Amino acid sequence: MKSQEFFYTAKPVRKKVSKQEFLNFIENYPRKLVIDCCGISEPPNITYNDFELANRWPYSIIASTYAYDDNPDDYFYEPEDKRDYFIIINYEELFQSKTGNIAQRDE
Repeated sequence: MKSQEFFYTAKPVRKKVSKQEFLNFIENYPRKLVIDCCGISEPPNITYNDFELANRWPYSIIASTYAYDDNPDDYFYEPEDKRDYFIIINYEELFQSKTGNIAQRDE
């Protein structure tokens, strides 16, 4: 697996935000995002990826949350005040520090 420094030299700054801040961030992000769901956690982790930043997960992640259920009777239900929403607040700095390296298919 490649290191983060292979793709960009700045360190990502991750911030916990409200649901509305999260949705605004996703809506206003300047490039196309690819959504991924990773089922190894409970609830599954949902990531929003900028593959122009880095063409490998997890270095492409600029926002994340979990696949919460809205129905209180469902398994992955969490009240809104206990839900987690994260964004990378310095994505512009990351993009400016790109190395130009691209991982090949088999790397």
